[in-house]
Amino acid sequence: MNLLVKKLGVAIAILLPLFFVSCEDPGEIGLNVDPKQGTILSKYQEFVLPSTEVQFDPRSTVNSSSFQAGSYSDPDFGIVTTRSYSWLGIQSSNPIVNETAEYDSLKVQVRFSTIYGSEALDGEIEILDLYQLGDAMNTDIEYTRIDERPLGQKIGSLDLYLQDMDTLQTDSTFTFKLSDVFGQELFDKLKANDGTYENDTTFNEYFKGIALVPNGTNNKVIQLTQSSFAIVMYYHEFNSLGEPLERNYSYGLGDFKYYYINSDLSGTPLSGIQPNNQNFDPATDFRYMQAGTLIALKVDYSDLFDFVLADSNKNMVIQRARLRVGAIEENLEGSESPVTLRGYFTDDNNLWPITTDYTTSTDTVDFFVQLQQDLTPPGLYFNTQDIGFSLTDTTTYIAQMSTFVQDLYSGGYDSEDTPYERRGELLLFPPTSMDEHQSTISHVLTNHFKVHKDSIRLRVYYTVPN
Repeated sequence: MNLLVKKLGVAIAILLPLFFVSCEDPGEIGLNVDPKQGTILSKYQEFVLPSTEVQFDPRSTVNSSSFQAGSYSDPDFGIVTTRSYSWLGIQSSNPIVNETAEYDSLKVQVRFSTIYGSEALDGEIEILDLYQLGDAMNTDIEYTRIDERPLGQKIGSLDLYLQDMDTLQTDSTFTFKLSDVFGQELFDKLKANDGTYENDTTFNEYFKGIALVPNGTNNKVIQLTQSSFAIVMYYHEFNSLGEPLERNYSYGLGDFKYYYINSDLSGTPLSGIQPNNQNFDPATDFRYMQAGTLIALKVDYSDLFDFVLADSNKNMVIQRARLRVGAIEENLEGSESPVTLRGYFTDDNNLWPITTDYTTSTDTVDFFVQLQQDLTPPGLYFNTQDIGFSLTDTTTYIAQMSTFVQDLYSGGYDSEDTPYERRGELLLFPPTSMDEHQSTISHVLTNHFKVHKDSIRLRVYYTVPN
């Protein structure tokens, strides 16, 4: 147990800031003190943490928070391809179409959300194709990121001009004409009032849904704003004077949708990785993390475990600990590293999500970010574990793990009720709700990085008795 806690009791955790200005001599309780400066002397031990890769089993992407399509190539992560499948959503109430009404045109309105991939060049064109599905989707199936759907007729293309006269902006809506054959079919069924438009289910049993897919010449992933997506059917009716009256009917994205995203890793250092939660050693000295394809970096801190629990170190006073991942190798222009990371304890089977019934286990409490300037004072304990990750600059991730290491040293996890902490391994991945489907935003994004294995280090600062 921590020596300060042994000597002074639990209350010292609260009164610690007053300890160093009291009359008690630190040397009397066995701490090394600099005779000139009067400061307590501390040491540190640094560990290069062994690391591997894990690719998690694909999970459901149904009702995804993203509507995206595209493809890009990266020498480390291969060819990443993504597409989206969705029902079309009809209106809550449908107009009665006059028998004299005639079809005019069909258009799609989209709003750009973001680009992912290589850097966009002025005048570059990215093309996404819109298809009607060949088969209806089954709402009883939990489709995953590796599931694909057969395509029916192509109903149009979205030609997005990147950075050309500022045409691609997040606050701009773009309109593209779609197939009149498809539009006429939509119109005829609305005009017939035959029950097809009764609700989303009956409508999509007939029309099957749509697919947003890359054209085949892409080097970007394009994300569109779901709430702004609309297919608008234009038609006209005639009044008693025979004059045409303009009408329209809008379809949004329906209640049932999912996305596909996968990497062809052939010829990359990750070639051969198995998406069944198995440890994998890359063909190089680098380690990798990619959010969209669920490739996580796994580090083994068992060397730390052995160090803090060794008999020779049983009287240490652990002051602080820091886990550093980086420097991160520079990504391709246009590619992004995750804004933050988080460490998730794992067992022998790399199970994810990790859930237990043990309230003392850190995998059941929130992970908080602790910045460098807010270091935990030596020996001060909190109820939560500070192993959240913060990107302090563009190349390095730092986690303050002081509380965790202090509690580990004091025997806080030395029981069968804390199986994951005792295992000594962490999965590093962007923050996410571990019990959610893969459709949550941290899985949808294709953010990634690579880092040299020797730059994943954990340093422990401590004081020993004299």
